[in-house]
Amino acid sequence: MREVPETWEYDGSFYGFLCLVDRAFSQKVFPTLILTPETALESLFLGDLIETDEARAHKIYRRLQQRLTPENLRFIQTGFYATLVNKERCLLDTIEIALGTKDSLENFIGHPSVLPVKKSIKTLLGEVHLFTGFVRFEYVGKILFSKIAPKHYSLPFLCPHFVERYFNEQMMIYDETHRLLALIDHGQVTLIEDSECPEIKATDEEQEIQDQWRAFLGAVTIKERINPRVQMGHLPLRFRGNMVEFE
Repeated sequence: MREVPETWEYDGSFYGFLCLVDRAFSQKVFPTLILTPETALESLFLGDLIETDEARAHKIYRRLQQRLTPENLRFIQTGFYATLVNKERCLLDTIEIALGTKDSLENFIGHPSVLPVKKSIKTLLGEVHLFTGFVRFEYVGKILFSKIAPKHYSLPFLCPHFVERYFNEQMMIYDETHRLLALIDHGQVTLIEDSECPEIKATDEEQEIQDQWRAFLGAVTIKERINPRVQMGHLPLRFRGNMVEFE
């Protein structure tokens, strides 16, 4: 695919990216620079705005489903939600490779665009794995509530873990970094973007349980054996801000 010295801009959504993919492959050109509303504020260049058309995006997604292996499509989708500089440009190259092969994209990690996508996915899923152990819930009425502050767009990948473990529960998880709220109701997940954190207050029973647990920990802790350096190795500071134990 030929690269042209152009700057394109889209709304940063996955649907918007699919519309960008449609334009790139229909015109058989890749732009030098791709901007989102966030990166456009830091750029000296004006981008050619690509409007998001959900119907068109769905059509492009169905074509990718037909042309790509499920593994490679999942690689591209996960790569879109990972944190990576020039992510969209790398993904266009990755899609071009995937369209020309039935082999796994894992076999192309030597490519200068596929490798950074692979690394960013590993970082994203690594954070998801950590949060499966560091997320803390508390009862707000009959709902389990938790607030997290991930570096990456981890929440959509984190929800299936709690759906599987607590299928009969109603839960809310709020990502304060990306202003994303996940509502989980007996296995059904709804994501609400650009959301404020719900105003919540733990029940009296929940607060009593927390107080009893803190009292227990205080009673069994041997102060002389406290080792903050080792503790930070097992539980980094960045996860502690929203953990009930440290409130």
